[in-house]
Amino acid sequence: MSSVTNPHDHVFRQTFGQPEVAAGYFRHNLPEELLEHVDLATLERIPDSFVDPELHPSASDLLYAVEYTPVQGGDTETLLLYLLLEHKSYTDPMTVFQILRYMVRIWEKHCAEHPKATKLPPVYPMIIYHGARPWQHPVNFHSLFTVQEPALLARLPEFSPVLQDVSRLDDRDVRGGVSARTVLLTLKHVFRDDLPERLPEILAQAREMLDNDNGREIIFTLLYYLTEGTGKLNEETLGAVLEDSVHGGNIMQSFLKKYYEQGLEQGIQQGVQQGIQQGVQQGMQQGVVQGELLLLSRQLRKRFGELPEWAEQMLKEASGGMLEIWSERILTAASLEDVFAD
Repeated sequence: MSSVTNPHDHVFRQTFGQPEVAAGYFRHNLPEELLEHVDLATLERIPDSFVDPELHPSASDLLYAVEYTPVQGGDTETLLLYLLLEHKSYTDPMTVFQILRYMVRIWEKHCAEHPKATKLPPVYPMIIYHGARPWQHPVNFHSLFTVQEPALLARLPEFSPVLQDVSRLDDRDVRGGVSARTVLLTLKHVFRDDLPERLPEILAQAREMLDNDNGREIIFTLLYYLTEGTGKLNEETLGAVLEDSVHGGNIMQSFLKKYYEQGLEQGIQQGVQQGIQQGVQQGMQQGVVQGELLLLSRQLRKRFGELPEWAEQMLKEASGGMLEIWSERILTAASLEDVFAD
């Protein structure tokens, strides 16, 4: 994740991009009068290219469609309501204009797919912000114009997206399903010095997420984000944090295993690229060994500090099989010597 331009956007999309996580957020944050008419069981994520095909894949917007029933009882008419989530980790005065661009693209796409349409589907825009500073800018479109003459503004479009400044909320007021709330609380404290102290409590509140694969995946995504994406935690601090939370040891072992696998995959990709000129097969073999070596060296330094010369020499001379053995030992070894023991 360290290669991602904005790790905060990346983890937001990785988690809130799952319909069940987004549904938990909407269920607790949409107005009651709107929730009465929508069926969150029909929530469907719209592909990113639908929103803004020109932006980088790490763009911070997410678009969902949900069925909306305006009439209660009797014959009902099912309409399409778009729920647009915009994530920000920094204040940006042009955010409202950015959202308007998204909305116009949504409507343009709708008209292209329904050339005989005479009405447009509504879009409900929401901004989720968790920056270190309070949000400083108005969130109505008219505020962006240089001239504030009422007679002129009356002829210009106006709208106000919902702004949720998570960083200013008390933890008890951060609302959502278990998964959504866990992600939002992590994002809230990521810019604060109290993150290591608060994280055990956050993970303890998310204990039920450990009972299913999707929940565990979200926990792993957050932990990887904190260690690799933001550098807020090293493995030693993370181990202490997890020991203070529920099932800490099990999470730690599972996380390190997944952490190793992801780093290994990155190392293999780098090795393959370097070995293409020498042949794909040879490049793959070299890539595997190089990936294991790079990852193991990084893991060892994070756990035990700078490596002595004898350890560096052993790493350089090790076979792929030996690297694999040492990579398994690092999960439980108490010292550097234990990793390299005969």
